[in-house]
Amino acid sequence: MRARTRGRRSGLTLVEVLIATAILAAGLTALISATSRCLAVARKAKEFELARRLIAQVDLEIPPNFEEIVEGVESGRFGEDFADYTWEREIEAFEDEEFEMYTVTTRVFWSSRGSQAHEEVTTYIYGPTYVRGQAGEVQ
Repeated sequence: MRARTRGRRSGLTLVEVLIATAILAAGLTALISATSRCLAVARKAKEFELARRLIAQVDLEIPPNFEEIVEGVESGRFGEDFADYTWEREIEAFEDEEFEMYTVTTRVFWSSRGSQAHEEVTTYIYGPTYVRGQAGEVQ
């Protein structure tokens, strides 16, 4: 009698195996989901880092003319290596009594998984406004 009882108690039942399999499947699903989100965030960070480097490249290769600042928008494309990326620079003036101020906004656009994305850097340029005939005038 003892041999039969001992044989039945050792091992797992079918229900226990099914429950363990369901728990394992749920854990693997959560792990795969978290991994895919991490890869998406890493891809997006890489795109934004590349956009920042391309903005710096535009500022070095095609700097705005600070001698004679003209308001407006200019744009362009990058070479074959970055065919999906385009750039745009917008210069706007803000004037008040004491300072002449400009904003130079450089944007890089690209397409990412069917949606348009962009990164931008805004630089502020200012200088005193001198009125002719007043003390302190610089020529």
